[in-house]
Amino acid sequence: MIFLLLFLAGIVAAAVVDLESRQSASQITTVDLSVNWGTPVHRASGVLYGVPNTKNQIPSTFYTGMGFNYLSAGGGAIHWGDGLDFWGIYHVLSNFQTARQFNAQFILKMSDLWGTDGTQGSGGVYPGANNDFVEYDAYLTQLVSDLKANGMTTNIKLLIWNEPDLTVFWNAPQAQYFATWSHAVKFLRANLPGVPIAGPALAGMPSSSNSWWTGFLTRVKADGTAPDVYTWHHEGSSTDINNDLQTSQPAMVNLLNSFGLAIGEFIIDEYANVGEQNPSSAAWWIARFERFNMSGLRGNWLSGANLQDFLSGLLWKSGSTYFANGEWQVYNYYATSMTGHRVATTGSTDRLMDNFAVVGTNIVRILVGGRLVTGTYSLQIKNLSALGLATAGTISVRTRQFSFAGTEGQEGSPTDLGLVAHTYTGNVLSFPIFQTDTVTTWAFEFNF
Repeated sequence: MIFLLLFLAGIVAAAVVDLESRQSASQITTVDLSVNWGTPVHRASGVLYGVPNTKNQIPSTFYTGMGFNYLSAGGGAIHWGDGLDFWGIYHVLSNFQTARQFNAQFILKMSDLWGTDGTQGSGGVYPGANNDFVEYDAYLTQLVSDLKANGMTTNIKLLIWNEPDLTVFWNAPQAQYFATWSHAVKFLRANLPGVPIAGPALAGMPSSSNSWWTGFLTRVKADGTAPDVYTWHHEGSSTDINNDLQTSQPAMVNLLNSFGLAIGEFIIDEYANVGEQNPSSAAWWIARFERFNMSGLRGNWLSGANLQDFLSGLLWKSGSTYFANGEWQVYNYYATSMTGHRVATTGSTDRLMDNFAVVGTNIVRILVGGRLVTGTYSLQIKNLSALGLATAGTISVRTRQFSFAGTEGQEGSPTDLGLVAHTYTGNVLSFPIFQTDTVTTWAFEFNF
């Protein structure tokens, strides 16, 4: 019996070795322990809406646990009718206070407060028609007064208009939007000096063939109204190569260089389509934001009152009692366990598997994630000698499994699947990732 068990173990080991040897380049995601990328600041831990009006309605542990550091809101889907929505300042103020409570940055969606949040009817009013800004100036004047009166001039960025390239948010000529942008920037910089302005918050990704981007950059270059922070969205198809920071970040840099504009901070203030809001895809997006040193705010696909609750779908509740789902557990691990310093990583060349890795005190932690993909991938961990380890030997790796039962399904901490000993040579440890479904994901840990 002992001989048979050893024989079977040998077959399994040989199968794994053979599997690893047959990995194609597109099936490998890597970690380089010799390259220090700096201190983690959980760049992907922002949320779009998702925060109730009532202070402390969501217990503070859910905010701190997911690393809450950015909130974008403006009273979306709560305004009364079309046109100016001064009532919404109450909602904005409560959201701002929650952000400040946790030392998070607040991005104010000014177009929500104006009343153009996608719920407006056919009589929706858009500023700048016939170059008339009388009503808009009244709105801007009131907004500036309210922001100053409520101490909302720090830890805040002003987003002038949300997704003007979609008619549901801007049903007026493109040139009218460009004129409105310039008018608003000049007004705000004169009346709120030093408060950063963000935009253009386009739904479409940066591209030299996108007239919204080229027209916008032409205008801001000509009249000196470039935003302090460039924003756009990534909520499109999971199979679109352009819907990926790996495409859009260098495209944005190239665009700014071609227009002779400064390259500053980039923020994706809405990311991940509804199908990607699960543990595996969340980890994939986290890896992307960490690699490109960009901040990201989760998209929010809830509606009605739920839009202003549940931390953008990371929580649910039974009665009035909140609980975490499996995706929140990924952000919790990311924000609270992945400490130390970041190390260099690469995603698979098929763009469907990625990882984020840190070196802490005598421990390496690696969070992997696939973008709605199944199959077998390989994780390669290079330059183990950078940790003081030998270039060949055996390392015991712990696996933690993040499961998912949907947005409304409660999940506890990741399941500890125990330790598995892996032999390695050539200063590289490699082992397979068996992605058997599109939502479950894994963290790997080893001590040194």
